[in-house]
Amino acid sequence: MSSRPSQSSLRARRLLAGGVIGGHLAALLSVAGFLLARGVPSAVSAAIAAVVVIAFFIIGQAVQVMVADSPAKLVMVAALASYAIRVSLLGVVLMVVLDNADRFAQLDATAVVATTICVVIGWLAGVFRVYSRLRFPIYDSTEVGPSQTGPKR
Repeated sequence: MSSRPSQSSLRARRLLAGGVIGGHLAALLSVAGFLLARGVPSAVSAAIAAVVVIAFFIIGQAVQVMVADSPAKLVMVAALASYAIRVSLLGVVLMVVLDNADRFAQLDATAVVATTICVVIGWLAGVFRVYSRLRFPIYDSTEVGPSQTGPKR
């Protein structure tokens, strides 16, 4: 028997979906632009960069979905640990590429950098769009407190 996901989990999933859509749209535009402007090798370089960036963000947001119902401190620790691991893995990839520059000479550096920037912006735009439409329950007290009665004279 499955239970319904919580509101926190649903919000985290919506943010993930928004980021995935925004990232993929930006990736599609970037790869198509490099294909038209500079040919297949640049488009392949752009596609590789797009896959790495989207994977980076999906892993991070998936961790947030998994811990969405946890206490705030655990959510923060999970986010920071996930980020540290993902950045470390990117560092290892960068080290391998730089150590084997002759093997990766066919990569178009301009396409990689431009696509990375475009996909990051696309992902963030998708997340911001979804976030601006999320609804969070707010409970206002109906009691009038001392600070709400006005200044005393």
